[in-house]
Amino acid sequence: MASSARAHERAAVLLERMAAAHPDEAELHLQAATRHRRWAERDRETAERHAPDG
Repeated sequence: MASSARAHERAAVLLERMAAAHPDEAELHLQAATRHRRWAERDRETAERHAPDG
């Protein structure tokens, strides 16, 4: 799950860069980036809940 969270974060960064490079599609790219950040947070929470104790 932690690697999945990192992948979502990387995707969000890429989408934000795409938004800057393509202003006509910026809103859609930023919306997708927001979704990826939300998924990353969920993956981190899941990994934390299922981490072995100790």
